Amino acid sequence: MLTPAQVAALADELAEADRTHSVIPRITARHPDATVEDSYAIQGVWRDRMLAAGRRLVGRKIGLTSKAMQQATGITEPDYGVMFDDTVYESGAEIPVERFSNVRVEVELAFVLKTPLEGPDCTLDDALAAIDYAVPALEVLNSHVELDGRTIVDTIADNAAYGAMVLGTVRKRPD
Repeated sequence: MLTPAQVAALADELAEADRTHSVIPRITARHPDATVEDSYAIQGVWRDRMLAAGRRLVGRKIGLTSKAMQQATGITEPDYGVMFDDTVYESGAEIPVERFSNVRVEVELAFVLKTPLEGPDCTLDDALAAIDYAVPALEVLNSHVELDGRTIVDTIADNAAYGAMVLGTVRKRPD
């Protein structure tokens, strides 16, 4: 487990990498005993600082959900991050590429909720009832941790490599 000081220092590094559009060395290379809990703590410190700076949380990103992406990254479980209001774009918007590092784009589905969904005891029926509609989306990945050899700990700490989302215009109910 990382100390609170280490968690804060790593959150600082990631915030600076985001600000300068750069990449930091893998967290797990420097802290091989870091846990998933540590990585969510790092992400949480970074998230809370962004909220304190005036950004508004508008959603969550779930990554590495497909077997193909898990095989491509060598990571065998999903991760999640947060989405801020200034990272969501409408279809056709111009997105300044200089805001990102290690840019990649993935086709996704975005689910817009009509009611909050909270766990831990959510069922499939609860989730379906909470969804207002789904839209096609493009995710702009924005990795701030070196890619070679990264683990789930590295990706989670880096806000699941989330950079931005472009929302499509065709709304469909999930059923």
